[in-house]
Amino acid sequence: MDFTAPSWLPLGLIEGLAATPYGAFAAPAMLALLAFGIMLFSVPGAMTPTAFISGLLFGIGGLFIVLFAALLGSHVLFLATRHWLGDRMKLRFGKRLDVMTQHFGKRGPFYVATARFGGVPHLLITAGAAPTPMTARAFAIASLVGMLPVLTIAALAGSGLAML
Repeated sequence: MDFTAPSWLPLGLIEGLAATPYGAFAAPAMLALLAFGIMLFSVPGAMTPTAFISGLLFGIGGLFIVLFAALLGSHVLFLATRHWLGDRMKLRFGKRLDVMTQHFGKRGPFYVATARFGGVPHLLITAGAAPTPMTARAFAIASLVGMLPVLTIAALAGSGLAML
């Protein structure tokens, strides 16, 4: 049984897409849309394999596609959660949320970055940070710092497999 990349990838589909006039744009755009959707809908455990496949198909450039799309999806979910659920969470959890708000006011970006690096589910991180006073910019930077090592390793592993 052959376990090389061509045996398990749908190379016919990828070659067909690349042969179209917009192939150089369509394949990375589809991968970015996939990564954006994974983060926006908080699909558990799907981001690392997506980074692996991006490295396999596009080399290290695939990392930047996936990282940008994941960051954008995470940011949109953060803003939507803050806008629609922030006040409800404050009413529901009241005083308990105030204690967490004080911690996140001081160390929020550190918590977000370490939670992302540690593998805490995306939805818990985003929903936990949304009602806090952390700025959207601080959340985005902390998310980038937390996701970068894991996604880089996955994309480099995929890139290395493509060279075999």
